[in-house]
Amino acid sequence: MLKKIVFPQKIRKIRREFNGKTQTIRGNLIAELNELYQWATKRTKAVRNEKHKQKWSRIAAYIAKCINVIMRDYDANKISEKLDELRRLVENELLKDKTTRNRNTRKND
Repeated sequence: MLKKIVFPQKIRKIRREFNGKTQTIRGNLIAELNELYQWATKRTKAVRNEKHKQKWSRIAAYIAKCINVIMRDYDANKISEKLDELRRLVENELLKDKTTRNRNTRKND
């Protein structure tokens, strides 16, 4: 439940706060994304289900890519696009979980 709330909300918050300001904003973005990256890597190690490991690995890898773009790129539009892509990826991954869980629940009924 926490993952459904934390990731999308945190990414939306990061996206709202990002308005093209200089190094301070970039540093804050990197710090917040690093926090999400650490959480995703912990989830990767904690889950036993192989599908879940792959999902959290994909999310962690994409967060790392976003951090790299922010570190090397000064183009605010590219950074915004990467944050939007990250939000879509996370929402899609979490939506897959919800859909799968709902199907499994119906089968068990």
